[in-house]
Formats: sequence, structure tokens, C-alpha cells
Amino acid sequence: MTKSIIAQVGGTNTKVGKLLVNRLLPSRMVAAVGPFVFLDHVYPTRFEGQVPKAPTGETAHPHRGIATFTYVLSGAIEHYDSAGHHGVVAAGGAQWMKAGWGVLHDENPSLGFQASGGVLHALQFWINLPARHKAEAPDYLPLQPTAVPEVLLPEAAGSLRVLLGALGDAVSPVPASSPQFLYHLQLNPKATFSLTTKVGLDYAAFVPAESVRINGQPYGQSELVLFGPEIGPITFTNPSIEMVSVLLFGGEPYTEPVVAQGPFVMNSHAEIATAYEEFFAGGYGQIHYEVVTSPQDLSTRITLL
Repeated sequence: MTKSIIAQVGGTNTKVGKLLVNRLLPSRMVAAVGPFVFLDHVYPTRFEGQVPKAPTGETAHPHRGIATFTYVLSGAIEHYDSAGHHGVVAAGGAQWMKAGWGVLHDENPSLGFQASGGVLHALQFWINLPARHKAEAPDYLPLQPTAVPEVLLPEAAGSLRVLLGALGDAVSPVPASSPQFLYHLQLNPKATFSLTTKVGLDYAAFVPAESVRINGQPYGQSELVLFGPEIGPITFTNPSIEMVSVLLFGGEPYTEPVVAQGPFVMNSHAEIATAYEEFFAGGYGQIHYEVVTSPQDLSTRITLL
């Protein structure tokens, strides 16, 4: 018997800065999948090439108690935070940041992407940290596309990229504070693949665009699929003549109290109040953006990014 499908989530459109996104977690059907408490799908958005604009801080915002994970499906994203971290990743890469006791961060299309133009398409997950990790110092890892382990599937069915967690001998370099996984399944035309599931873990599948059949039922166009607790394989079938993508994620359920408000996810209302107090008091520091001093410096930086 295949693993049961218990719900389908279509999400809700919202604006994040100038971008239109589909918010799929949390929803009225589910608050979390394993440690994952938030999922925004940045719809494919075309940008025309322009003179690049360095970030000014208008989109900077705080986080506390979570790790953020931004996966770039196309385009390129630049990250800054108040702990002094900076990085750029392109399609197939990701930005992982542990907010810990509190940090400001800012993510924008990179200068190189702004100059060339193209389609920006991305996902952002929030991963709830266990209480013992919420008081740790912020951390950051730019996961470049070449650093993502990739597993070739049997019978030339496609590939599976291990973004978080592990699959067999393939282990993501991204730190994990609890059992968790995030896989990018790329399924070849007319191919089928079955994933074996494990006891005690939550499972969900997100289909960003082209339709794929999951346990025999079609899903696509920014839909989230939630699975039941029983053990059983999850079968994916691509009925089309083009490759399709599915994001699989989940992990061990979070058993501590959860209180979420705005950009903070903590274990009590008192901790939420402290998070806001320290933020408004300037306790999360400031982001120091790289200064571009001349057109030549800007041209060099665009080339590098």
C-alpha cells in the first residue's frame, strides 16, 4: 500500500516586497511538517536587465528562533545579515541562515542578475529550532549548486538532489538541528520513481509548476501535498514529455511548545515579547552592506556575482 494523501494545500497569494508569492505553510490544514513551519513560493517573475541597484536596507527584517532556507530555482539571490555574512547563489543553490538569538537579514536579486535580467523563481522555508539552539549565535552557509549531493535514480528515471538531510550515502553539507530532509526530485519524461518512507517522520511534497502524478493523482502549479502517518512508498509519475520537479520535505515532528508571531518562532509568549523588545532596542545589530565606490568597482563586482 502506498502512503496515504491526507490533504492538498493550494496556498494563498501575498506580496513580499515587490514579489508575488504563494504562502503554503502555515495553513488552516497544517501548522507544520516536521520542523518546517513556513513555506513561501516566489512565483516565476521576469526581470528586465537594468543598471544594478545595490541594497539599501529597505527590505531587511529580523528573525529569531529559526533557520531560513532559500532555494533558488532560477535567477540569483544575494544575502546580507547583521552577523557579517554575505553571499550570492544562483539557480540550484541555496542560502541557509540560522537566526539563533536574533539577526537581521536581507535577500535580493544579485547585482549580476539585475544587470542581465531573467526569471527569478525561488522557495523559502523556515525550520523551527529546538529550544536549546534558539539561544545560539547566528550562522550562515551559502550552498552553491556544485555542493549539493545528487543521486541518480534507477532506470534513468531522473535525479534527486539532497538539499537538507541525507539519502543513503548522499549527505547535505547544511547543518541540521533535528532529523529533517529536503529533496529536489527531477523526474524525466514518462518516468516513475517510488520513495521509501521511514517511521516517525512527517512527509510533504510540493509541486512548483508542471503537473506530476503522486500516488496516482495529478498535482501541480504550486500545490502542497500532505501525507498520512503510516509507512508506505510515495510514487511519482511524470506523464509529460518534459522533465518535472517535485520538492519533498519533512522530518521528525517538533514536540516542544510553539509560539509564532511575525518573524519570530519561540517556545513561549514571554520569549516572543523578549524577541521584540531586543529587536526594537537594537540588539540584533546592523547590516553593513558592501560599499561600491566607483563604476569600475561596480562592473568588477557584477562580473564576479
